[in-house]
Amino acid sequence: MRTWSFGWIALVPTLVMAQSPAGVVRGRVVTAEDGRPIQTALVRILNQHGSETTHADGRFLIAGVPTGTHRIMVSAIGYRAYSAVVAVRAADTVDLAIVLPESVLQLEEIVTVGGVGARAQSDALSPTSVVSAAALDRQLDGTVAASLRHQPGVASGGISPSTAQPVIRGLSGDRVVMLQDGIRAGDLASTSADHAITVDPLTAQRIEVVRGPMSLLYGSSALGGVVNVVREEIPATLPDALHGTISAQASSVNRGAALGGFATRAFGRRVTGRIEGTFRGAGDTRTPAGPLVNTGVSTVDVAAGASWIGERGHAGVSYRFYDTDYGIPGGFVGGHPTGVDIAMQRHSIRSTAERHPAAGRWESLRADAAVTFYRHTEAEPSGAVGTRFRQDFATVNLTARHRRFLGAKSGAIGFAGQFRDIETGGTLRTPSTRDFSVAGFVIQEFGTGPIRIQAGVRYDVARYEPRRITTISVGADRVSTVPRTFGSFSASFGGLADLGGGFKAGGSIARAYRTPDFNELYSNGPHLASNSYDVGDPRLTAEAGLGIDGFVRLERSGVRAEVAGFRNRLSNYIFPSSRGRAVIGRQGGRPLFQFTNEAARFTGAEGTVEIVLARRLAFEATASYVAAVFTKVRAAIPVISSDPPDTTFVPAASEPPLIPPAFGTAELRYETPNVFAGAGARWAARQARVGDFETPTAGYVVGDLHAGFRTLIGGQFHTFTLRVDNVGNKQYRDHLSRIKEIAPQPGRNVSLLYRITF
Repeated sequence: MRTWSFGWIALVPTLVMAQSPAGVVRGRVVTAEDGRPIQTALVRILNQHGSETTHADGRFLIAGVPTGTHRIMVSAIGYRAYSAVVAVRAADTVDLAIVLPESVLQLEEIVTVGGVGARAQSDALSPTSVVSAAALDRQLDGTVAASLRHQPGVASGGISPSTAQPVIRGLSGDRVVMLQDGIRAGDLASTSADHAITVDPLTAQRIEVVRGPMSLLYGSSALGGVVNVVREEIPATLPDALHGTISAQASSVNRGAALGGFATRAFGRRVTGRIEGTFRGAGDTRTPAGPLVNTGVSTVDVAAGASWIGERGHAGVSYRFYDTDYGIPGGFVGGHPTGVDIAMQRHSIRSTAERHPAAGRWESLRADAAVTFYRHTEAEPSGAVGTRFRQDFATVNLTARHRRFLGAKSGAIGFAGQFRDIETGGTLRTPSTRDFSVAGFVIQEFGTGPIRIQAGVRYDVARYEPRRITTISVGADRVSTVPRTFGSFSASFGGLADLGGGFKAGGSIARAYRTPDFNELYSNGPHLASNSYDVGDPRLTAEAGLGIDGFVRLERSGVRAEVAGFRNRLSNYIFPSSRGRAVIGRQGGRPLFQFTNEAARFTGAEGTVEIVLARRLAFEATASYVAAVFTKVRAAIPVISSDPPDTTFVPAASEPPLIPPAFGTAELRYETPNVFAGAGARWAARQARVGDFETPTAGYVVGDLHAGFRTLIGGQFHTFTLRVDNVGNKQYRDHLSRIKEIAPQPGRNVSLLYRITF
């Protein structure tokens, strides 16, 4: 028998006789203060998809762990997270005795996006945020974007509460990739402000945000960053008991309610099944100036998945059905007087297979595939269809991670393919379009000591094929909607250095790439719900970005901080420009936006800090700033149309549209494993740097409160979280809101979240 001690963890491996070449990791998690067992602590094995939650006696068991060296991470709400490296031999059982001290900070989290395999957040080579556990309970809202409002560098924009979309470093829409368990959602949220993201956060285990260009890993469009909602929809672990959560949430500002949950259990010795469901409903959102009419929502989101778990891998499949109906308010210039109703449906089928070879060059071989069928209808109050979309979407990703090879300590090669068939209808005269893309990439990581380096390259090819050839008026030209093919390299080089004393510093330089989307190439017609008359340009050039990033991290027992700065130059930046004009003729007063290329530069900084002021008292603050300018602005171009010559010209803007002002948060938080409370504020500075059809927005400070408790009842873990947003019912306007001219942000909101973990 051998015993090792790593701080609070004692590891006692015991050899057992078994025929299986895989091993077993089991143990018990207790408190450092009095040795009580910790229930629902999460135990994870990085890059092996092994995870388990502890039972009422603090015990856990993870079977089928491949032989080799693995990093074990253990976390529990109200306790300091810890990790250690253990060696698992063939037919071994590794027994862990884990002791966790209380802490208001959890210093270690797992990040699965933005690098080669899963890793601790402190080891990520890009600025990263993770919202999970206690933070997710405190910040959970009705949309993913609203749930991220306390994260540095992340703002929220949209045209109604239901359509909130994340804005990272001033970039939004198609430049922020939304993933669900590492796979694109397959909706059309990125194409317009009135399109909702079809991912509900209620049953999320955690939400990961990686800021900065990510085209190397996620292809064209990942210029701003990546948001990944982790659910483990396809289970990858064989649990030793039934596990899951049941959550209920209510909010006063819209008389909303949501109920959701998931459960995972084993069926025999090889099969794991998982079911999930969320049901959400809300009425009109109330503001200090009165109700925001036609902003209700009704959502059903259900899923089921199953996996076969082998000794060195797993294979599984899942099905998800998402259905939502929500309103877009009216009353603004160009919009319908009483708003527009939108109905969406999404059916998706996913499959995953992964194998971990026992020896040789390859550490893992993984294949992911998904097929999505998406339907979208925008209807006027009369029932007449204004705009209609149908999208069939398929994607496949093949990734092979290797061990040491040609001097690299680890790395990956991969292939990605994507196909979309989009059919349009209604008043939007954009032709139906098919597009496909293929890509290959190589990433290598070097160094095992205090300095690690990552380098990689990727090549993408994409083609767009409209089903019919029409013409679009682009300025004085009539341009045909011809097929287009794009191809380009993406590359990045970065590093992370451990400076000692809890300090780490990193940086990267990346060439990113983005193709125009179908709506930017071929749009031609009014889009009532988004208050615009959209005109594409089939001659658009693909965007190319050169981004430079640098950051410093500090992680100690009493403090956690990260400060990052960035500069991103985008040649041929694509955006909907008025080019100094507003059309008020037959377009009904809606601003006419022409998608065009301009050179732009985005520069900024962001940071977050958490400081332990006393044993159970912590202060947390974030701050973000981005400045964006066009480095070369074209002159206004007159409109040639059959409308009467009543076009009104305004000066062309020198700023890209919808750039957030400086913003941030500050919070004082008291937390124990059982009781927690906090008071804080969200703030934003005045934004006077505006784009076409934008007006300056005043700054604001809004106060928030939260409190709650956690307790064991009947062997299950119960959490009650009461939150009050905008305590003073302050009237303020968000610069990124597309309807800020007619309505302020929501007023005082009292919300209650009740969660059972078993």
